[in-house]
Amino acid sequence: MGIALAIAALCLPGLAWWLWLGDHQQDGGEALARIFGISAGFITLVSLIFYALRLTFTPFAIGLLLSLCFGLVLVGLLHSWKTAFNKTWLIALVVLAIFVVWRNWQARDLVFPNWVDSQHHTLIIRKIIEGGGLPSTLEPYLPGPFYYHFSFHIITALFSVLSGLAPEQAVLVLGQVMNACVGVSIYALAKAIGKDWRIGLLAAFFVTFVTKMPGYYLSWGRYTLLVGVLVLPAAIAEAESLRQSVMKWWHGVGLFLLTIAALLSHYLAAFLLGLYLVIIGLEWLINSIKAKQAEWKSLLILLVPSVLGLVVSFRWYIRVLRYSASFVSTSVLVPEGSLELNPAQIDYLRSVLGPEVAYGLLGLALIGLIWSFFKPEWRKFGLWSLLVALFTVPLGITIFSLRSDYFGLVLFIPLAVLSAALLVWLFDFLASKVKWKKQLAVVALLLVLALLGWGGWSNADAVNDGTILVNKGDAAALDWVKRHTPQDARFFVNTTSWGYGMYRGADGGGWLLPTAGRWSLAPTTFYPYGLDETTSGTWTDWAARASSVTTCDKDFWRLVEEADLNYAYIRRGTGGLQQDALAACQGLTRLYFNDEVSVWLIEKPASGEDI
Repeated sequence: MGIALAIAALCLPGLAWWLWLGDHQQDGGEALARIFGISAGFITLVSLIFYALRLTFTPFAIGLLLSLCFGLVLVGLLHSWKTAFNKTWLIALVVLAIFVVWRNWQARDLVFPNWVDSQHHTLIIRKIIEGGGLPSTLEPYLPGPFYYHFSFHIITALFSVLSGLAPEQAVLVLGQVMNACVGVSIYALAKAIGKDWRIGLLAAFFVTFVTKMPGYYLSWGRYTLLVGVLVLPAAIAEAESLRQSVMKWWHGVGLFLLTIAALLSHYLAAFLLGLYLVIIGLEWLINSIKAKQAEWKSLLILLVPSVLGLVVSFRWYIRVLRYSASFVSTSVLVPEGSLELNPAQIDYLRSVLGPEVAYGLLGLALIGLIWSFFKPEWRKFGLWSLLVALFTVPLGITIFSLRSDYFGLVLFIPLAVLSAALLVWLFDFLASKVKWKKQLAVVALLLVLALLGWGGWSNADAVNDGTILVNKGDAAALDWVKRHTPQDARFFVNTTSWGYGMYRGADGGGWLLPTAGRWSLAPTTFYPYGLDETTSGTWTDWAARASSVTTCDKDFWRLVEEADLNYAYIRRGTGGLQQDALAACQGLTRLYFNDEVSVWLIEKPASGEDI
C-alpha cells in the first residue's frame, strides 16, 4: 500500500495540470501519458529551482509541495469532474495494470537492480536523499563535481523517501513501473498522430510484449534512458496536439514541463525531441511559403514553451558543458576515409531489434514508413523515424557524442508505431472490400493475440543471467557490512574488466559504495566522471591489479598498502581471490560467512613478512 500511495503522490503534479489545463477531449490513455511525463517535468523543475536557490528538500518542504498539489487536485476535481473523466480511463488503468504486472514479473528473480549502471544510479539517489536535493558533488563517496542528467534520480529519490524503500529497491520497483508506462506513452504518441486508438493500443502492446526494448533496459540498468523514452513520446504527442488545436497560450505549460523532463532525463531524448520540433518547424515554413501567409500562432505555441524549457534547463547544461568539455563532443564526427559498416555493431543491432518475433514488426514498419509519406498527418513522424533509422546504421558517425548504437535503443518507438499503423490501415482496406467484416475482425484479433503471445513467450526472460551481480547472499552480506563495519572501511573486492579501460566489481562487492557507503576497489564505474586524471588512473590501476590477484602474495599486500585496504569482500565462485586462499593467509580474519559470501578483516601481515 505504501508503494502505491508513493506512486500516486508522484503523479499529483501531472494530475493537477490535467484537471486545470489538460485537453479533456483526450481519452484516458492520452491523459495518463501526459500526467506521468508532466509529473516528471514538474519534479525535475522544482529540484533544479531548489538547487539554484540552494534550498533543501526538508520533510516540511516536501509535505508543503505535496499538499499544494493535492489541494489543486481536490479543487480541480470539483471544477472539472464531469469533463475530465470518462469510461476510457477505466480501460486505460486496466491496460496499465496489465503492463505493470508483466514488467514486474520479468524482474521477479532480481534482488537488486541489475548490472553496472544501476550501481551509480543508486549512489546518486543515496546522495540526493542524504543531501536533501541535487548535489554539487558526490562526496564523501566520490570526489569531483556532479553534472549528470538527473531526472530519474530525483524522481526515484522522492519515491524512496515517500515509500520507505531503500534506494536500490526504489530503483528496481519504480524502474519497472516506468517501463510499463512507456507503453501508455507510445499509445499517446500514435493516437495524437493518427487519431486512431487502435493504432495506439496495438503499438503499446507491441512495445510491452513483442519488442526486446525497452524491456531489456532492465538487464542493463538503463534507467535514465528509460525516463527519456517515457517522456519523449508524450512530449511529441503534446506538441502535435498543440499544433493541431486552437488553444490559449497557457496550454503550453504542459509542453514546457515535458521539454524540461526530456532535456534532463537523457541527452538522447533531448536530441530526438529537438529533432521532431525542428521537423514541425520546417513543415510550418513550407506551408507558410505555399500559402504566402504565416500562421504565427501555431508556431509560437510550440516555440515559446519548448525554448523556455531549454532556457530553464540550460542552468544545468552549462554545468554539464563546463565539466565534460574535455571528453564530450558537441559536433558531428565522421570517420576519416570511406564509411564502412561495423560488423560487430550489425550483430549488436540485430540483437537490439530482436527477438525473432520482432523482426516481423521490422518488416511491417519498413512498409509503414513508405506508406506514411503518402499520408499528410504521418509525414513528419515518417521523416523523424527515417532519420532515427539512418542514425542507427553503424558507420562510425557520432552526433553530439551519441553513437549509432544509442539510436538503436530507441528504434522500438518508430518500429512499433509504424507497424501498428500499417496493420490497422491494411485491416481497414480489407474491411472496405469484403462483406464478412465480423469474421475478418475475429481473424485479425486472433492473429494479433498470437503475435503478442509469441512475443511474450520470447521476452519472458528479460534479464541476461550474465548481468546479475547480486544474489540473496550478497544482499544479506551488504546489510551486515552496513551494521558491523566503520564508515571509513576500505574493501578489497574481486574485479573484472568492464571495457573502456575500466573495471567493475565481479559480484555484490561492487555494491558496497552505493548501499553501505563503504569504498571498494571498484567504487562503481562512475568515478572517472569527477576525478582528476591522475587519481582516476591510480584507482583504475588498483582495480586492474585486483583482477589478477589469486592469493595473498606480495602483489596482494602491495595493493593493500597502496590502496589502504582493511577489509575484503569475497563471494565463492566469482573472481580470482577465493575464501580458501584467504583462510591460509596470515593477517586476515574472517568476520562473516553466510551463503557463500564472506567478509574478512585485513590486518598487518605477520612480523617479518616481506611485502
